[in-house]
Amino acid sequence: FPALEAAADAARAAVGGRQDDIYSNLKRHLSNGFDISVQVVGLTEMTDTLRYFDEKEGRVLLSEALDQINRNFQLAHVLALVSCSDLLEELIKDAGIESQIGRARCRVELANYFSAAVLMPYDPVLQLAEDTRYDIDRIAATFGVSFEQACQRLTTLQRKGAQGVPFFFLRLDKAGNVTKRFNATVFTLAEQGGSCPVWNIHSAFAAPGVIVPQFVELPDAGQFFTISRTTDRPVVSRHTQDRRLVVTLGCERSHVTRIGYAAPFNLEDSEITAKIGINCHICARHSCSQRAHQPLHVNLPVDANRRGSTRYES
Repeated sequence: FPALEAAADAARAAVGGRQDDIYSNLKRHLSNGFDISVQVVGLTEMTDTLRYFDEKEGRVLLSEALDQINRNFQLAHVLALVSCSDLLEELIKDAGIESQIGRARCRVELANYFSAAVLMPYDPVLQLAEDTRYDIDRIAATFGVSFEQACQRLTTLQRKGAQGVPFFFLRLDKAGNVTKRFNATVFTLAEQGGSCPVWNIHSAFAAPGVIVPQFVELPDAGQFFTISRTTDRPVVSRHTQDRRLVVTLGCERSHVTRIGYAAPFNLEDSEITAKIGINCHICARHSCSQRAHQPLHVNLPVDANRRGSTRYES
């Protein structure tokens, strides 16, 4: 979204100050430029809300459950709503979304895009990514963002003449549901259901905070390199513990020489790829030991005299 990138660059210049003072600078800018105050409130006052923007009263309430990284992100989100409302409306109109809920969701996601662009300006984050061979922890530390936020930002670095590695991004919960997806590659992301069990993204839950790399191959022979790691959501009490998700970042195999996480592999070894599908419902691979469902568009042969590796394979 070039127009949002330009608006974010202008907003970051207006906010001013050092990156490590971004929270104070955002608060000051919202106050001076838009007469909006910011207050962190206790969980007893906001039991099920992390951020509330009261436009009428001109104030932003942030839950004390938010860590500093997410407080920064939420203030930048509010800045999008008040500084480029007309641009957001124009982009939503251009999207041609008919439902009211869909337009509201689009506004939220576009404001989130703006927020990430404010916290991680395009040119500096691309330069650091290339210099560090896409060291995501280094990017997150430099710009004061989370691992997940840095991963998402990397999927947007596709400006002509200043392109980063084209990535796709997924976020999954413990049940295998895909809760967020972005894509700048030819990789097909499932719109419904979970992901392929052969893909080791689920293994990341067993090693919290550890990056799990893998080469995978789709049924059309397309090969990709992926990294997966857990990310934690805000916890408000002992009753909401373990709100852990897994985020996955991936690119086509042709780009792996630019990525440090692939360095330990023998990149010439054609056998290092795992044969995966999008998900079981639409995967036509025969004799997969992890098949959980009969594919929707392929009739697998059934022979009562033979038992294959799963109940769907004869």
